[in-house]
Amino acid sequence: MRAGYMPAVGAAEFRDDMPEPQIGKADDVKIKIHNCGICGSEVHAYHGLHPFRIPPIVSGHELSGEVVEVGSGVTKFRVGDRVTAEPHYGCGECWYCKHRLYNVCPNKKVLGSFDWSGALGEYVVVPEKTVMRLPEKLTYEEGALIEPIANGMYAVRNSKIDAETNIVVIGCGPIGIGDYLCAKLHGPKNILMVDVSDFNLEKARDMGATLTCNSRRENLYDRVMELTDGVGADIVFLGFGDAPTIQQAVEICRRGGQLVQHALMEDGIAFPYRVHQQHELDFKAYNMYTYEDFELIANAINEGRMDLSKFVTQRYPIEQFAEAMHMADKRPEPVLKVMMYF
Repeated sequence: MRAGYMPAVGAAEFRDDMPEPQIGKADDVKIKIHNCGICGSEVHAYHGLHPFRIPPIVSGHELSGEVVEVGSGVTKFRVGDRVTAEPHYGCGECWYCKHRLYNVCPNKKVLGSFDWSGALGEYVVVPEKTVMRLPEKLTYEEGALIEPIANGMYAVRNSKIDAETNIVVIGCGPIGIGDYLCAKLHGPKNILMVDVSDFNLEKARDMGATLTCNSRRENLYDRVMELTDGVGADIVFLGFGDAPTIQQAVEICRRGGQLVQHALMEDGIAFPYRVHQQHELDFKAYNMYTYEDFELIANAINEGRMDLSKFVTQRYPIEQFAEAMHMADKRPEPVLKVMMYF
């Protein structure tokens, strides 16, 4: 099959001779991929920095496509269905899975890792329980964007947001803009989008953001205090992870407020525990999402409550996988989301 392949660390190439995954279990669903986004985890894998996306590998997990074959036990889907799939599932046996916390199952399988060929290949085989039919109005490209937005939906869904909530999102990449799009559905008082890149802030405005701050040129603390009458933000979403960002977040969050971290964070980063304790901050960290988040996003897009038309900045056919990886990694031009198509 055709695929975008990483044969080794630092290498990316198109191949048309990769082994095609086959139905092996009664609940398997085989999907012909139409679109697959390149995630930051693919860039980490390319540099040998990802814990389980390890070259040689066909990676990819932000997918949409068409069902082309189903196992004998599949009842909910049939050939021709337009679908996406949640690209992970739990073991089903551990304490976490039995308490509906499969997204943190220590034994979960993740699509596009060393033992499960990913959606940068022309076909994937996934369990029926992970598959979601795309609503009629969604395009295949929108279907492939559900996964990166789901990170934000899961974080937002586990936060308390109402009409009086003041929110700050630090980092306007795919994670941060996903936070914005999902938080906006709850009608908060303010959402301030923060970044050091004018391009990223422009993309946030393209998505509907009315409050933006370039923290390299503007004092973020002063801006937040002005916006919140000197109180501070109720919730700070960390769409970017490093020590200065965490320090900023702690400074602008009100006492008793909430810090939400679900961007990739390096090990060994110092955390301001004294202020965290003195201000009684609620620090939450989230890992991926659940099927419910996929459904909520698909419905929001289908009903016109979420517009992703400007989310993708570059598109490549799978034959140009090497060029696409170069764009996602080196960014010779501004990038929000690189999308592959078959």
